[in-house]
Amino acid sequence: VPMGISLKEIIDEIGGGVSKGKKVKAVQTGGPSGGCIPAALFDLPVDYESLTAVGSIMGSGGMVVMDEDTCMVDIPRYFLSFTAEESCGKCMPCRLGTRQMLDIINEICEGKGAIEDLELLKDVSETVQKGSLCGLGQTAPNPVQTTLRYFLPEYEAHILGKRCEAGVCKPLFHYVIDPENCNGCGVCSKKCSAEAITGERKKPYSIEQERCTKCAACYEACKFHAIRVA
Repeated sequence: VPMGISLKEIIDEIGGGVSKGKKVKAVQTGGPSGGCIPAALFDLPVDYESLTAVGSIMGSGGMVVMDEDTCMVDIPRYFLSFTAEESCGKCMPCRLGTRQMLDIINEICEGKGAIEDLELLKDVSETVQKGSLCGLGQTAPNPVQTTLRYFLPEYEAHILGKRCEAGVCKPLFHYVIDPENCNGCGVCSKKCSAEAITGERKKPYSIEQERCTKCAACYEACKFHAIRVA
């Protein structure tokens, strides 16, 4: 891939685009310490300076393309779980800061976050970035800072609305069956290992929320799009 080619060209022309019916939300470049770049910036040329300017890095040269089923609050949690474990512990900003950022995001993903946590998360990320001795700590905040910058509404939805629109953070969503689309085929009920789906054949089924484990087996099995995230 030649230096300077755009993200859009890599994703759509070389990579073949996303699955039919899906929309690209973001791309994360450079490995665990790379930033998340929104679709609105996909005309960006892939070079060291341009990626750094939008909060990411070239890093390993890898890319992770994300669609609307990706939660942009869960993404930095995933990468921080790696960088927090990889920290050698020599410098305090990295040793404690990566763990504190992870703890804050865990609280948000579990529906226990407060709006004040966003400012604290921003402050901690800047402290880690400026005070760490090596590249790991200096770049570990990138996923946090870029998702706060470009996907702030998702953080606010998790905290204020107590919902994860991508259906990733289990405490913040549940599955429901739309009676208008359900034809009562019973496939979802057969796929449910928790026996949380009940109903009669050829009539709309329903989900018992107390028993549902949110494994998504029913959601993936329904060919009639009768099961949705709420």
